[in-house]
Amino acid sequence: MAEALFGIGLLVFLSLAFSAIFKKTLIPDVLLLIVLGILLGPAVLGWVKPSDLGKVGGVLSTVALVVILFEGGTTLNIDLLKKMLKTTASLAGLTFVMTALVFSCLGHWLLGLNWMGSLVLGLIVGNISPAVALPIANSLDMREPTKTVLILETGLTDVLSIVLVFGMLNSPAGDLEAGKLIGSILSSLVMAGVIGVAGGLLWAAILNTLRQFPNTSFAVFAWIFILYGVADILGFSGAIAALAFGASLTNYQRLPLHNVALFRERNMGELSQTDMEFIHEVIFLLKTFFFVYLGMSIQFKNPVYLLLVLGAVVVVYTFRALIVRRVLHGVNPGWEESYEMSVMAPKGLAAAVLAGAPAERGMQGGDVIQSAAYFIVLVTITVTALLIPLMKQAAVGRVARAFFGFPEPAPMEPEATSY
Repeated sequence: MAEALFGIGLLVFLSLAFSAIFKKTLIPDVLLLIVLGILLGPAVLGWVKPSDLGKVGGVLSTVALVVILFEGGTTLNIDLLKKMLKTTASLAGLTFVMTALVFSCLGHWLLGLNWMGSLVLGLIVGNISPAVALPIANSLDMREPTKTVLILETGLTDVLSIVLVFGMLNSPAGDLEAGKLIGSILSSLVMAGVIGVAGGLLWAAILNTLRQFPNTSFAVFAWIFILYGVADILGFSGAIAALAFGASLTNYQRLPLHNVALFRERNMGELSQTDMEFIHEVIFLLKTFFFVYLGMSIQFKNPVYLLLVLGAVVVVYTFRALIVRRVLHGVNPGWEESYEMSVMAPKGLAAAVLAGAPAERGMQGGDVIQSAAYFIVLVTITVTALLIPLMKQAAVGRVARAFFGFPEPAPMEPEATSY
């Protein structure tokens, strides 16, 4: 027991150190956490195995997904989404579809998955991780409107992955019958959204009253878990309910609540800065333990497997650059922002958590899907971490300028010397 407590405390301090390293070197802290998990796990030292955690690993994955989705929902700004909808939808949609297709083909033709499992794999890793991409963008001082597009794109692709993956896993069709699959996805999405929004409005209605009592900091998490459980028990997506709950808390002012007697005279509460800081602290702890757990779960039994994933990742990043060049042409970013957006395709927490869902649901090839997704998360974060510093190299800058259509700056004329 003493060793376990020592290890937990040391892990938290290491995570803080990794965050500081990230600010100085732009090496993502989640990558360092994964590497730490690989070192501690059966792949290298063998000090800890995922099985040592029993059911805690699966519970941790679900809790991490629910809390991250709730926090992601609170960041959705409807007005900002409307303003940049066309550019964001084009960039996010093309990148998501292209990524899902590449990895679906990888799963079917090279990893031996059936088309249903291959499509699920592609949808799991079709997103771009806000937990990895946005801190890098902030450290690089990415300018507007490119930064806004990236923020919205990461949120939108995370939602697409979650909605489509859980929609397919909850589908009674069990195959690729388009009509049944689409109907199941839409029904699960709509009903889960109704549960989440209703839960959010009810929470906002009682929040000010609840704050009069002590020790209520964790109450919001308890409410999230209740909504997740209700939606899941009814056969809908608990993950989408958590997302809708978060979104409703920050956007309910746009709803005509004055027409509803229950809310007409009610003093609705809002999440405070203190609430969000506490939520971020909880997310920090969940992220720390989950990515170490992910690293422990990665096994390097077949080097060819890793090479296949690396090849697919190279294809994805190449197409990403082409998509950025075409879609962002109207936004007219600088070549630096275009380059940064091109290499911002890392997978992260949402993909890693979703990776375990097929195996938990008993899907054929679920273990292969989980293993492949973990490799994809590791490789994409590593590739992004390697490509970002290359931007400072003069040769890379010249290539990037030419590729994105920005001419070389004219050489400065030497100043005339007066005598």
